[in-house]
Amino acid sequence: MMLTGWKKKYDLAWIGIILGVVLPPLGFLLSKYVKSPSSSYKNYWQLFLDSSLEINKEILIFSLLPSMLAFYFLFFLFKMDSAAKGLVGATLFITGLSFLFLF
Repeated sequence: MMLTGWKKKYDLAWIGIILGVVLPPLGFLLSKYVKSPSSSYKNYWQLFLDSSLEINKEILIFSLLPSMLAFYFLFFLFKMDSAAKGLVGATLFITGLSFLFLF
């Protein structure tokens, strides 16, 4: 299938990389307001880094939800394969860094 219009213009790997770098931190900020709205950002970050608690894995998963939603739109609805590849690559890199912090 040939992309036309705005899809062709924005079906670039670097667009997906930017989304993959920006969306997980936004998901982390959103998870702070859902999981622990009364705590400070510093305390929430310490909670994320504390490997003795199970909530850090929940925070990591919650942080990846915006990337999963973007992947759904890019890959399945809009068929923007190059942007989806960039998104997946950046998300895997960010997730790998998070695992280094967690374990």
